[in-house]
Amino acid sequence: MKEIRKNARGILSVILIAFAVLSGYFFYAIYAYGTRWFTTPYNTRLSKAKSSVIAGDILDRNGTVLATTDSEGTRTYPISSDARKALSHVIGDTKANVPTGAETFLSADLLGFSSGIFDRASQFFAEKRRGSDVQLTIDADLQTYIADIFPDEDNGAVAVINYKTGEVLSLYSKPEYDVKYPDDYSEKEAEQGVLINRATQGRYAPGSVFKIITLACALENIPNVQERTFDCEGVYAVTEEMDLKDTDGEGHGELTLKEAFTKSCNIAFGQLALELGEDKLRATAERLGFNGNFLFSDLIVYESLFPKSIGDEGELAWTGVGQGKLTAVPLHFCMIAGAIGNDGMMVEPQLVMTVTDNAGGVKNKLNTKNYQQCFSAEINSVLQEYMIATVEEGTGKKAQVEGYTVAGKTGTAQVNSSGGAYDPHAWFVGYIDSDDCPYAICVVVENGGSGGSVAGKLAGKILKKATEIVK
Repeated sequence: MKEIRKNARGILSVILIAFAVLSGYFFYAIYAYGTRWFTTPYNTRLSKAKSSVIAGDILDRNGTVLATTDSEGTRTYPISSDARKALSHVIGDTKANVPTGAETFLSADLLGFSSGIFDRASQFFAEKRRGSDVQLTIDADLQTYIADIFPDEDNGAVAVINYKTGEVLSLYSKPEYDVKYPDDYSEKEAEQGVLINRATQGRYAPGSVFKIITLACALENIPNVQERTFDCEGVYAVTEEMDLKDTDGEGHGELTLKEAFTKSCNIAFGQLALELGEDKLRATAERLGFNGNFLFSDLIVYESLFPKSIGDEGELAWTGVGQGKLTAVPLHFCMIAGAIGNDGMMVEPQLVMTVTDNAGGVKNKLNTKNYQQCFSAEINSVLQEYMIATVEEGTGKKAQVEGYTVAGKTGTAQVNSSGGAYDPHAWFVGYIDSDDCPYAICVVVENGGSGGSVAGKLAGKILKKATEIVK
């Protein structure tokens, strides 16, 4: 009998522990994924609310109304057609064609589900309850400017954040659509993924901007690596079957590590990757968010991907220079650049400034949250030095902004291994080194060509405009 009781107590203990673990996971899942579950198109409660609640307004950081509801209950957009299109992926639409847009992802506030008891009491006798107004951190004028100067013939994305506060100033994605006419887009635009926000969901081969990560890994793992010199003849035989090549194939000659970074030498960084090995390179990439799961409260950001396995030395060398099976999301790389500007600390991106309910109650949602410390002070200082040199004297010269110190890295990412079918993606990531204008940026121009001449030039113009108009 005693043995039976002992076994029963043991079984009961196991059951209670399992119940506690499951309960803990349940509450964690609600906290982490609750917004995503709530805003799914399959939520019937949400779909019913759209017909019985007047949705609140969506405003930009300056108070410009981007979306409102008229007296007849129709959603209207009191901004220009160009602005509607430029902001289309940020605003979203009432049909949830873009589920990551504010209309859908922030619907708990816009439809009043998260409003307080006083707001609900004040509307108790109203024929239709009104949701809360949501003010975003986005600068509508900046994003409209970005759309205006983005190459007409190319698609791509631009992300701009305040790297000290996490405020998202721009999330531009092209091709655009019109939120007023959410089903009116061409078959070609549909094939190109017009409803995907490329700034937060687009995955691209990063090209040489990944050398930031390879450099960080080398600084962490190879003693005295800054004292090394590299001999670049334009081609380096990694295996009998595969050669590592520089973009122009002419070679840079003898280089220091800093020169290899500022001139974006593939040979040097391929050799570093081979010396580091895939495990160390992957560990650094994953510490910076690759293969992770971003669970931000205001917006959905897809994870960048580092390959789970690398087949041979040839692939490893190309991975070190940003090719191979790597993919990167623009906002994520903007966060990495911002972390370097912020003394190695990556902050959580935030899209919502305030939520104002119908009773006049205001919730200040903007609360700077440190996401993670990415680099030690010593290594971060080197990254800053090399990125500033890249803009001042290397491949990123066209990103310079008069009166400010800009740091950055260019990338020219081959779309396929043959390198001939498509023009490469043009990348620039960087930041302004300034306490008054602490802005980080990532620009991707699909099949745009040279990162330095195309993306870098765009970044310089955008950063200059941000210093002039962002408040």
